[in-house]
Amino acid sequence: MAQSQQLTLSVVTPESSIVTDVAVESIILPGEEGQLTILPGHINFITPLRPGTFAYKVGGEFQIAFLSGGFAQVFNGNVSVLAETLDMAQDLDLAATELSVAEYKRELEALKVGTAEYSALVEKRDFALAKIRTAQKKIH
Repeated sequence: MAQSQQLTLSVVTPESSIVTDVAVESIILPGEEGQLTILPGHINFITPLRPGTFAYKVGGEFQIAFLSGGFAQVFNGNVSVLAETLDMAQDLDLAATELSVAEYKRELEALKVGTAEYSALVEKRDFALAKIRTAQKKIH
């Protein structure tokens, strides 16, 4: 049997189905241990996703989005992504996010390293930095 040259992608958030059964050429996911590239014929697996850049290629063009974390399942050429939120890169407010990062950095300077408050703020800063990287990303 010939292997399909495409994957079928579905993306669901608590609010809606963002992408439903779209034929794609490849998918890039922000895995817990780093970036994952899914191509046709990929093995079946389930993985947690961290906040970061999510992209899928349709008709030779990448669609780029910021995924706030979740899970992905690859099963027989079907890829299902369950995400907390998903925002297309062109919809991200880069200027506001950069201001947030600057504010987080100022606040971190006043906090003691190792405290719960410091750790929570570092997580917020890193989340915002991941959004900035996504907004600036170009994939070819």
